[in-house]
Amino acid sequence: MNFFEYFSTSELEKIHEATLRIMETTGLNFSYEPARNLFAEAGCKIEGQRVFFPKKLVEEQIKKAPSQFTLYGRNPEKNVTIGGNNMTFVPCYGAPFVNDMDKGRRKGTLKDFNNFAKLAYESPNMDITGGNMTEPNDIRVDNRNAERIYSSMVLSDKPFMGAGTGAKEARQTIEMASIVFGSTKEMAKKPPFISILCSLTPLGYDDNMCGGIMEYAKAGMPQLISSLAIAGATSPVTMEGTLVVQNAEILAGITLSQLVREGTPVVFAGSSSATAMRYGTLSIGAPEMAINTAATAQMGRFYNLPVRGGGALTDSKTIDSQAAYESMMSMMMATMSGINFVLHSAGILESYITASYEKFIIDDEICGMCKRIKQGEEITVEKLAEDAIREAGPGGEYLTHMHTFKHFKQALYTPVMDGRDNFTSWKSKGGLTMEHQANARYKKILENYEEPDMDNNIRKDIDAYINAVRNT
Repeated sequence: MNFFEYFSTSELEKIHEATLRIMETTGLNFSYEPARNLFAEAGCKIEGQRVFFPKKLVEEQIKKAPSQFTLYGRNPEKNVTIGGNNMTFVPCYGAPFVNDMDKGRRKGTLKDFNNFAKLAYESPNMDITGGNMTEPNDIRVDNRNAERIYSSMVLSDKPFMGAGTGAKEARQTIEMASIVFGSTKEMAKKPPFISILCSLTPLGYDDNMCGGIMEYAKAGMPQLISSLAIAGATSPVTMEGTLVVQNAEILAGITLSQLVREGTPVVFAGSSSATAMRYGTLSIGAPEMAINTAATAQMGRFYNLPVRGGGALTDSKTIDSQAAYESMMSMMMATMSGINFVLHSAGILESYITASYEKFIIDDEICGMCKRIKQGEEITVEKLAEDAIREAGPGGEYLTHMHTFKHFKQALYTPVMDGRDNFTSWKSKGGLTMEHQANARYKKILENYEEPDMDNNIRKDIDAYINAVRNT
């Protein structure tokens, strides 16, 4: 399918040139001394914590990152290619709260995290298990990363997301993954996970994110280099100005990764949006978020890099019509503009603050629809169906035609949750809203969940590791 494009090629070039001017003349703050030292060795001017990037250096380094790469699951059938014409769906990330129709809004727990890992594993549309799908507030902070990585590898056989909180957690993620997937050398060839490292908007990076970028890059591990600029708050109120800030931050992070290790797989990850000016808060359900998604997709292609954007995003506090129209707007823009990596594809409520069980299921349905749209069409003689049209003729029907029986399973998307029957049929089955169907479905999935097989020796080793962490 052809991609929707928001800006022209000449307009993209203007954004690119403005970005490089800002990087060279205004610079970015890097509080992490090892990063500044590396930039200095590469020819950047350093003033205190401020780093000024020569245009030539930036353009040389971003060309070193691959245009696509593969993540490898425990189950080879679950391998995922990031980039090209591929679209990868990844569930909610970073929510401190969870919500369901039975218990309401509450702090997330390790059990909730594990439940979301199971739902992501069982989902036909989530390609990656996820990272910090909800914060396990019931366990010690210094144990949380190990528990999340353990659950992601044991409860699912899909690729997963590693820690995005700093160098220490990055090293732990690599160490734990090597127990299951082999040495760091082997993982550099077949990476099983990807992590997200974020700028400190506007125009900066802190110690934790720089440390994480450099640790993962040393090991050759893929990473999302991400910026979330907020138009009118942490970036200019115009979409173009926000794009320049976002672009500068992402390119600076990518430059750092390539200086550490040439060829480190990265994703050009933009998630910028707008300020709700009435309240001074971030709005991810705004149309400007969708605009940024389309523009980010174009910038990623401009640099020949895999690109992240979009998600089933909403500012709504509950599963209502606002959650529905904002989530579909965001997901459709990601689909139509050519985004490769869609984080927050399922479960997000309340501007990233809450992960909802029911919304996870509803969003998974949206993802199935978007995958069908993204699939595109291949015009063939059989699909043009001239013979079937002649046989049916004027006034005929196709419901019982053999052409329909032959092709309907491939041609038409069949929703998992049922909402297409007539009123009488729907009423006879209890007249359940989609929210109530989703409530019943997530419970059924968790009730019937079966853990994927893992080699016994590997399981003993990873169990011993997590038990040591728990007993420390």
